[in-house]
Amino acid sequence: MKDVLIALDFDGLLINSYKLLEKTFLEYNLDLGEEERFKNRRKFLKYLGGGKEWIPNLVKFTLPKKRHLIENLTEKYREEGVVYKEFIPFLNSCIQNQSTHVGVISRNFTMEPGITIRKVLRNSEIDEKNLDFVIPLPIGASKTDVLKAMNTTRYKIKIYTGDEISDYKAGKASDYSMYIASYGFDNKERLQHKGGVDDLQIFETPHHLVNALVAAQNNQC
Repeated sequence: MKDVLIALDFDGLLINSYKLLEKTFLEYNLDLGEEERFKNRRKFLKYLGGGKEWIPNLVKFTLPKKRHLIENLTEKYREEGVVYKEFIPFLNSCIQNQSTHVGVISRNFTMEPGITIRKVLRNSEIDEKNLDFVIPLPIGASKTDVLKAMNTTRYKIKIYTGDEISDYKAGKASDYSMYIASYGFDNKERLQHKGGVDDLQIFETPHHLVNALVAAQNNQC
């Protein structure tokens, strides 16, 4: 029986979303801003640029242009998005592991995000068809509610890994072991000082994070 549950975020954790966003925005002469500053903005500003950049960006935006930008971003994700190489063998190993349920829970902002997520995984040579779940969260949906619904007594260990304070709070509220990346949308300083994330739960590279996940999985098998 599968008694290990591993749920992963997507944007920022498995892929470098900033590069895809930056490339798309530049095609509209929109300045996303420097990456480190981008990481520290609130969610609304993250998709409009931040600081002095976001004001002219917002003025330029009309609804038709925004829709066209999202269509373009969707194409960028599906054609150019790739999973960090360290996660590829790890995910394929989890998929093949008879004791592990593994999948993705993410709020992705492309059109038909479930298709986008699976396409990126497939392009990265991950056996996405045999993932146990891919759950694209619509705007307003609670990640905490989804994680709690999946948390049953069958699992000896439950792991959730993400890259934002909101991921940490959702996993903690749902009684998961938390592994948080600081190379994604929230950096280490913000995770610690704003989110209260313990230093031992923060991982600064995909390599270090995957090693920790493998160790946690092996300890339960």
